[in-house]
Amino acid sequence: MSTSGSTNFTLNRNEIITAALRKLRVVDPNDTAGANDITTGAQALNLMIKAWQMDDVAIWLNQEVVLHLEEDGQTYDLGPTGDHCGLKSDCFKTQLASAAAASASTITVDSDDNIADGDYIGIELDDGSLEWTTVNGTPASDVVTLTTALTSAAAVDNYVFTYTNKISRPIEIIEARLRDTDNNDSPLDLIVSTDEFMRITDKTSSGDAQQLHMIPTITNSQLYVWPVCDDVTKRIVMTIRRVLEDFDSSTNNADAPVEVLEAVIWNLAARLAPEYGKSLQTGIGIDIRLNATESYSIMKNMYKKRQTVQFTP
Repeated sequence: MSTSGSTNFTLNRNEIITAALRKLRVVDPNDTAGANDITTGAQALNLMIKAWQMDDVAIWLNQEVVLHLEEDGQTYDLGPTGDHCGLKSDCFKTQLASAAAASASTITVDSDDNIADGDYIGIELDDGSLEWTTVNGTPASDVVTLTTALTSAAAVDNYVFTYTNKISRPIEIIEARLRDTDNNDSPLDLIVSTDEFMRITDKTSSGDAQQLHMIPTITNSQLYVWPVCDDVTKRIVMTIRRVLEDFDSSTNNADAPVEVLEAVIWNLAARLAPEYGKSLQTGIGIDIRLNATESYSIMKNMYKKRQTVQFTP
């Protein structure tokens, strides 16, 4: 007997809610949940998965990202409307193949292989700053057209950085390092306490970044960097944990591995039980609370934050 050869099983939002309501005997196994039940379930489901993020169970949300620093920049907004921070897999660098004058609307680079129409593009200027605009049209023969012309000159071999999309709001920084143009990394210290970071006496001193502190605010998280940047060709590479995506529509799949769906269903059932006047002990040999607790424990053991291991030469 052959196997299926497929590994793409999943459940969408309404299927998860219906499965949870079946555990409570609110919905018959042969029926689907009604509109009001779906509305109630969707609210509880979104609240539950957001709360789980505070318990360090979603390491599948870890991403490597690159933050492009600004000259003398002390604070950065990280998120969809924030500063220039993209997925590491989406961030590229090249150099100017020829000098670009102030007011130039095109630049010639060493390679346009990873540059696309609409990309964010940052050009290192001779004054030490990084000027950002977007790519206007598909590059050809290593010539890139800029949406906004340069405000200052840029010499040959100055660096050019590109990426396509800004990151989702991070809720935690797992680790971070400062990367130079040769891709050499220096680890950075993460300061958890706002009070500790604010006790730094001279917050405007410049140099290579050494310490970071992030506050996970609502739209964009806020990142503090010390010392402030004096070399815009260096970037901060971080492993961050992004927020879980919402269940907005009936056909949305879980923003999670399929292995966690059983825990999602049992725990959603436990959360919905009071709203339907149901006991967590069904009386027919099924303990909702026990199954919710056990499935959550299995999930957390599998997807909890990994412990740090240090290798000493």
